[in-house]
Amino acid sequence: LVGCSKNCAVTGKVTLPDGTPLTVGKVVFETDTMVSTGSIQKDGTYKLGTLKQNDGAPRGLYRVYLTDIMKPTIEMVPGTDNNSPSKIITKWPDIQVPTKYFNGHSSGLVCEVKGRTVFDIKLE
Repeated sequence: LVGCSKNCAVTGKVTLPDGTPLTVGKVVFETDTMVSTGSIQKDGTYKLGTLKQNDGAPRGLYRVYLTDIMKPTIEMVPGTDNNSPSKIITKWPDIQVPTKYFNGHSSGLVCEVKGRTVFDIKLE
């Protein structure tokens, strides 16, 4: 049981077909009875967690998929001068991710967590 006690650390990086990192969304590891998720960071990396933040995932075989890819972000844009007010704008990610990656049964991604695990995901 080297590398983990109850849960195992699971990390990785998600990249687009051209090698650039995916910078939005979440990675989901699921079984029929368990789900662990990790937010994708600006550099494409993620760390899985269950109910506690970044606490990893129990040992087992997981279906892997992505979610929250098309979630908009809200930004405050300052006015151009002292007379114009700031505005709030909604930005949608300009990312093309095939829909097969949004479901654990169609993504084709499977990972077995046996201990400390690095699972990189390169989208096709």
